[in-house]
Amino acid sequence: MTAPKVHKLEGCSPTPLANYLKALAVLRLVSEQRDPEARGFWKDEAFWLVTRLSRDELVAFFLDDYMPTPILSPWNGGSGFYFREEKSKEKDPSTGKLKKTGVRNEPTAATRAVDALLASTAPRLAKYAGCAKIAKSLLAELGLDAAPDDATEKAALIAAIRSRLLSSGLDWVDASVTSMGDEFSCAPMAGSGGNDGNEDFSKNFLVRVLELISPGTEDSRSLLGQCLFGGAVPGAHDSAAGQFSPGGNAGVNAGAGFKGDAVANSWDYVLAIEGSILFGGAASRRLDASSAGGAFPFAVRIDPVGYGSAADADRDASRAEIWLPLWTQPTSLRELSALLSEGRARIDRAEAQRTTDVARAIAGLGTSRGVAAFERTAFFTRNGNMHYSVPVGRWPVSAQPHEELLDDIETWVARLRRFSRDKLAPKAVTAAARAVDEAILAVCRGGEDPMRWQALLVALGRAECALLGSPQKAGDPLRQLAPLPPLRPAWISAANDGSPELRLAVALASQDVALRTQNGAGWLNVRAHWMPLDRSRAPRLTHAARGPARFATDGGGLANDPDVVCGGHDLERDCIDLVRRRVQLAPGLATRGLGLSGACGAEAPLGDVTAFLAGLVDDRRLLALGRPLMAIAWWQRDLPRLDAPTSVSIDAAYAVARLVHLSKPLERREPLTIPLDPEPIARLAAGDLAGALAIALRRLRASGLRPRVRHLVGNERDARRLAASLAFPVRASDVCRCADFVTKPQDLEETNHVD
Repeated sequence: MTAPKVHKLEGCSPTPLANYLKALAVLRLVSEQRDPEARGFWKDEAFWLVTRLSRDELVAFFLDDYMPTPILSPWNGGSGFYFREEKSKEKDPSTGKLKKTGVRNEPTAATRAVDALLASTAPRLAKYAGCAKIAKSLLAELGLDAAPDDATEKAALIAAIRSRLLSSGLDWVDASVTSMGDEFSCAPMAGSGGNDGNEDFSKNFLVRVLELISPGTEDSRSLLGQCLFGGAVPGAHDSAAGQFSPGGNAGVNAGAGFKGDAVANSWDYVLAIEGSILFGGAASRRLDASSAGGAFPFAVRIDPVGYGSAADADRDASRAEIWLPLWTQPTSLRELSALLSEGRARIDRAEAQRTTDVARAIAGLGTSRGVAAFERTAFFTRNGNMHYSVPVGRWPVSAQPHEELLDDIETWVARLRRFSRDKLAPKAVTAAARAVDEAILAVCRGGEDPMRWQALLVALGRAECALLGSPQKAGDPLRQLAPLPPLRPAWISAANDGSPELRLAVALASQDVALRTQNGAGWLNVRAHWMPLDRSRAPRLTHAARGPARFATDGGGLANDPDVVCGGHDLERDCIDLVRRRVQLAPGLATRGLGLSGACGAEAPLGDVTAFLAGLVDDRRLLALGRPLMAIAWWQRDLPRLDAPTSVSIDAAYAVARLVHLSKPLERREPLTIPLDPEPIARLAAGDLAGALAIALRRLRASGLRPRVRHLVGNERDARRLAASLAFPVRASDVCRCADFVTKPQDLEETNHVD
């Protein structure tokens, strides 16, 4: 038995699209027509073919034995089945153009190519010619001398062609269009039904095939060698590559001068079309039941995200994008066809429709199917109505931890995305929605990198803020927009980089504890101080009953809600305003305290509070993380524990201020309630640290404590920083440590003081 040979096809690379499709064509044609055991894989930016054919035998197969797939598009006017309308010699006086006779008898390059095919006796073209005869006969029966313009009539013609053609001719039909009764859908790979602008793929394919396999064609061998194995061929090749390889087309900036000539290899075009057949194998059978349209392998509507030149205009200037699989293990044609026949990527049972959907599906897929990466290729509109395939990035496949967390925001992001594409949507919302999509793509390929999850949280928070900027639109029930939905606590683990900024953000956001007022009328959580929430939707009994929050829809927005005191732009100012508002509300609360208790285990470590007081944390990052973290479902019991330094020194000024701004009674031998006084926080906010702490010390003495501290001084910055630090909840044990540090034990006489 002949040992298989391994050929490196350097002319078949992942990019441009033509080179990728050539690789698939080689594997398909060799497997179907010569070596059923052939295998192929990708390595070192080239396609490797494993076959019993030697290099010379491989070349000889394409030159002498290769039987072209019947590529025919009788539903298109430029397909070669319709003559051009004859023009008279008389001019129309109104337009100055030659008058039309209404008689279609003028041949074109396309009709001459079809006639040459029908007249050919070459065995290699027998099936091709047979399909052309069937199509010609059908058009005659239907009395069609011109391609139908009406979509319904064109759909009927496509259906009729599918019912008549030989099985070999159906491959191209399924790769270019899908027939759905009185409708049809076009494959992104095949333009608008087998043509792109004035370029008809079937006509160009046939012309090149007739040139390449004609006896005595001297250039065909050298062109084939370049096509498969790379290198250069002397002389120009005046042949355009169309959308598959834009670099080979003629036009401005296509050469060393202002303009360049078309220099594509005819074999490149032929094999690119042959390779595209594999992307239509299941098109007519795998339709999206929720929408009218065909589904093609790994083809989705483009989201302009994930590549450097992305712009919102790309969404309207593109046909679609296709994710081209790259695999590293030898794979047979049957195995590859099975992968592509699955077609659409899936998220659970929902069909992937957009770039971010495919990214999520691939992140969940991992390497179970043997795909190492995907090459993203988008079809952008250029040169009028023409489309060019453009590579927009390589997407490595790997299992992504925490990917299931994206389920929490899937519906919310989908609604945000729809709103952002409204013509009346604010630019801030549009930009925020795009940033969210970019961040989702990043986490789908980021592995264990917590910074990518932090970036996603920040993007979500900014999108939520952007919605606040248009409260009338955000409250529109037709748009169903709302604040971020409840997020699982596992988001904290995914974003945990061990930084004090994250721990402080978690502590600030975890104060999502609803507090009952003395008369039982109303609930308030920390999130309501940053945005106007619909209080009627707040839970009345337990946290287990909590549902998604909604923006207030009274039309007043921020101005009419006295509890919305935080602007979301300056952390220090927001924290001070938060504490001051809570002090104002304290007399009406059942606990008579601040009501700023963090979730169990989410409180701020004293070491992080000390770093905050010293200005050693990034305030902007802390606030940007805190806002979206307020959406965490803090009432759940599986909250993650964040490690933090335990050995820290206590700041005496902070300890005193902390003791007079408690949410719960001080736990010593017996619970001790220290009444709130609005004066200390007011003075701290004004920059009077000494005056504020003097009042605080008197409050401690009046509550039965004996301070070790007599007086404390500091500047205006220290005062405001201290006031802001009170917005971060700390553990009850740390409150006791503060009390032990600045007050005497209850059973001891007065000792030394702390300056």
